Amino acid sequence: MFARKWTKGYLLLLRWQALRMKPALPFVVIAQFFTGLGTVIGFGYIMPEIDSVTAGFLVTGAATLSLTTLGLVLVPQFVAAAKAEGSFDYMWSLPIPRMAYLAADLTIWMAATLPGVIVALVVGSMKYDFALQFNPWAIPALLLIVLTATSVGQAIALVSPKPELVNVLTNLIIFGMFLFSPINFPIGRLPNWLASIHRVLPVKYAADAVRGSLIPEYTDDLPLALMVLAFWCVLGLATNYVVATRRR
Repeated sequence: MFARKWTKGYLLLLRWQALRMKPALPFVVIAQFFTGLGTVIGFGYIMPEIDSVTAGFLVTGAATLSLTTLGLVLVPQFVAAAKAEGSFDYMWSLPIPRMAYLAADLTIWMAATLPGVIVALVVGSMKYDFALQFNPWAIPALLLIVLTATSVGQAIALVSPKPELVNVLTNLIIFGMFLFSPINFPIGRLPNWLASIHRVLPVKYAADAVRGSLIPEYTDDLPLALMVLAFWCVLGLATNYVVATRRR
């Protein structure tokens, strides 16, 4: 009985969220395209001489940025805006499981980000004549990264007391990811203190998961990356659950 109610609520909310976000979703998808393509092509202008190792980091780094920026930047901003306008509280006042609402949101964001990732990988591999080898871990790894980023991003918005704080945090996150995160370059180039921080945060492991599942010769531990991502995913989902079930 509960499973049927949850599934029905999820499907209704999925349709409602898709209709509600219909004006914005095309722009979100386009933004994800440009995030991936901009990283692949733009960094090529900065580094005109690119070897195969650097190309591997740029191509997979572009895909990682597309996956993580949506979940850690756009999702918190959308949720904060919904909280500010009151639609978030309205939806949670309905007799529908609150986690079904969050699950519907996660599904929409997953669907919005994956096309940009695929385009970034294909265009990047063609531009730099770099061969990507898909293995059975590629799809689960990409889905886990999206789920982790969106669940953590939603948690940031849910626990933040004001939308203005969410905007500040997301701007810091995107600035840090593009310039000071080992996504487009090896972690060994960072100062020791910053590298130590990234060995705890999920962004490094998102990049490791993408590279480990698409570049056979990449040496970092793929199982470790997936386990750390799973930990952050569970932490984000647990935070969402606690907030969803306690908030009135």
